[in-house]
Order: sequence, then C-alpha cells, then structure tokens
Amino acid sequence: MRIVCIGANHRTAGLAVREKLALGDQLRQEALRDLKRRWADAEFVVVSTCNRTEIYTARPVHAHPRAEELQSWLGEFRSLPAAEYVAHLYSLADADAAEHLFAVAAGLDSLVPGEGQIVAQVKDAYSAAVAAGAAGPVTSELFQAALHTAKHVRSETDIAAGKVSVASVAVEFVGQVFEHLGGKCVLNVGAGKMNELMLRLLRDRGAGRIVVTNRSADRAAALAGACGGQARPFERLGDLLAEADVVLTSTGSPEPIISAEMVRSAQQRRRWRPLLVVDIAVPRDVAADAGDVENVFLYNIDDLDGIVRSTLSQRRGSTEAARRIIRRHVAELMASLDVRSVAPTIEDLFRRVRAVADRELADARNKLSTHADSEEDFRILQHVLHRALRQLLHPVVARLRAAAGTDAARSHLASLRELFGLDEASGPAARDAQADGDAPPEAEGKGPSGDEGD
Repeated sequence: MRIVCIGANHRTAGLAVREKLALGDQLRQEALRDLKRRWADAEFVVVSTCNRTEIYTARPVHAHPRAEELQSWLGEFRSLPAAEYVAHLYSLADADAAEHLFAVAAGLDSLVPGEGQIVAQVKDAYSAAVAAGAAGPVTSELFQAALHTAKHVRSETDIAAGKVSVASVAVEFVGQVFEHLGGKCVLNVGAGKMNELMLRLLRDRGAGRIVVTNRSADRAAALAGACGGQARPFERLGDLLAEADVVLTSTGSPEPIISAEMVRSAQQRRRWRPLLVVDIAVPRDVAADAGDVENVFLYNIDDLDGIVRSTLSQRRGSTEAARRIIRRHVAELMASLDVRSVAPTIEDLFRRVRAVADRELADARNKLSTHADSEEDFRILQHVLHRALRQLLHPVVARLRAAAGTDAARSHLASLRELFGLDEASGPAARDAQADGDAPPEAEGKGPSGDEGD
C-alpha cells in the first residue's frame, strides 16, 4: 500500500488561504464521503485545524488517487480556482508522510510547538474517518502509531514546557497589551475547548468581568459557570461588543460573525476607547476591515507568531530529541507495513498449495477406505503431507519477509502470483480448503516455521 498526504499549513499558507481550505466538522464528513465515493478502494483521513488542512490516503501502489488528483479534488470540493491554493500545497508519500503526521501529532508542526490540543484533534480526525467508513487497516495503523508516538515524545522530552497552546499564547498577548485586567470586561464568543482554556487563564490573571456568548445558550451557560463568567444571548452580540474591553473569539462559523459595521457601532457607544480583539478562529470570526475602525486593535491567529518565536529557542533541544523519537517510530511503522504487504501473497500461496494437497488426500482416502484402520492411516498421511509442504514453503516465506518493501520483494510477489495462479485462488479448491478449517498459518497468526505439526 502507498501512503500519500497533501495539505497546507501555517508554514506554507497564510490565514486567507487556510480559511478557504478549512473543513469544519460537517464539511469534513461530506469530504470523507465524497472521497470514498470517488476512490472506493482507498482509505482516507482528513485533518483540519486552525493551522492546517491535510488529507491522508492509503491505496494500492499503482492505484488512485495520486497526489495531484487529491489536490484537484480539494479545489473542486472548496470551489477554488487552482491559482488561489495549489502553490501553497505540499505532498508527501510513505515514510515522509508518516513522519509528517507523527510530527503533527507530537506538536512539532504546530504554531505553538508542543501544544496539547493537537493530539485530541488528530484522534478526532481518525474517529471521524472511521464513522464515515473512510478509514481502513493501513490508516488505522498509521494514526494509532502517530498517537503512540506523540505520547512517547511528551513523556521523554520537554517539548510541552512553557506556553503550549494557541489559547495560552493568545492570553499572553492580551497580557502584553494590558498591564493588568482588573476592571476590564472580557467578552468571549464561542464555547469550544480553546475558549475554555483562554477564559480559565484570564480568570487566573484577574479579569474583572467575563461575559460568554454562543449560538447554543446551553453551552454558553455551561462555559460561563465553569469559568466564573456570565452567559448572555448571542442575539445581543452587538450590544455585548459595546461593553467589552477585550474580545476573544473562536467559533466554527464558516463566515465572519462580527462585521466592521458592528464594531464601528460599538466603538461609537464606547466613545472610541481602545478595544482589543483577538480572533483565533479559522475561518476568521471577525471581518478583516474591522481592524480599520478607530482605536480597534484586531489580531488573528497568524499575528501571534512573534510570541511563539520567543519560546522556540527554549525548546530547540527538545525538538531535536523529539525528531529522533519520531524517526524510530516511523522506521517501525514502515517495517510493519512492508511485512503487511507480503502477507496476502503468503496466505494465498499456502491456500493454493494446501488445496492441491487436499485434492490428492481426497483421492487417497477413497483408496484407503477398504482398510479397517483407514481413518488412522489418513490422519497420518495428512499430517506428513502438510508438514512437508510447510517445510518446503518456509524458505520462500522467510526470504519474502526479509525483503519486504524492496523492489526485489515486489518482483517476487508478482512472479509468485503469476506462476502459482494465486489470483485464481478464490475458486472452488480454495473455498474447499477453507471450509475444511485448514486456514494458512498466516491467517492464524503463526509463522510457517516448518517445525509445527497440524
């Protein structure tokens, strides 16, 4: 199987491009279903966060989709002309794709290195693919290995030390603008995990008043209760802006929910006092021209980069250690997938040889039927014949496994399938062999050592 990843992230694309490519929860499920409809034999997982939109696929080596097909599909699905996004995309294959995903899960590829929310986002992406029927055995092994690697990196390095989330960096930014938050009103728009993290940090910094609003009144009330704030109706967003000194927003809206006109009206009522707006949503919650309103200081997720850079030198050693861990896990995964690639041929080879043997045994049984002890003779003959076949095939299997993943192995597999007619092994003989309960050793989780009896 071939693993392919295409995508764009905060290193290759600015916010204006990323928000056009973003796939929220509903769009992601539609995307997974559409991908599976187009390429039924492939597996898919879509990872879409504020910093990235990536599509991972696993498919047979000479099958589809190819990287360029996925790139075209993404533009079609998001109704974007190629000129607006293709130059910002990257494509990775096999070990490079796995190493990239492992780095993403471990937080090495985040805006804030080591940030903790990405692990949950990667896990959620895989769960969504399973729910959509788009994931499969290879993507399952890939993403489970990524999550395991992330856990290993966090336990063995200090990558998560210091400010470790976009939320914490956003709050640090607020702290740089306002020396203290006593007497300040903080308006939070949204009720997700990032909102909760920001509000808890601001509460600890002494925010004078916290107001929470969200389209779901129940979720707003729950978040306000958890953070010592007050829930207010989303329909009164314009009025709430007029009361605020700091606005934090992070929703899943596909379009801006705060316009320049809403901000201008609020500023008039506030007598044009300074208003700090931190929008960490992708797509953006606040219209870009709202930052042109007098005394409004609007910052988006890409504007937090300055604070992030100041922490990078502290983590350089941890990053290098994390990369070494990731490379070890990638090597283990690719070795496992290489062995997986030869397993079907090994199983088919054993089924074909066993089917031939069983046909000969059936003829022998008829000839032995005149003897009183024919059943015992038959069992002895069956045991000897099957044992001999296992010993004959053992060196073939051992060499295939040793060469797994190489061009030589691929050539050997093709030759075996052709010479033994393994692609015809779904016929009556193979079915009969399976019906007799004589599955090949690989299917039973045993290696054909040549030393085991039946």
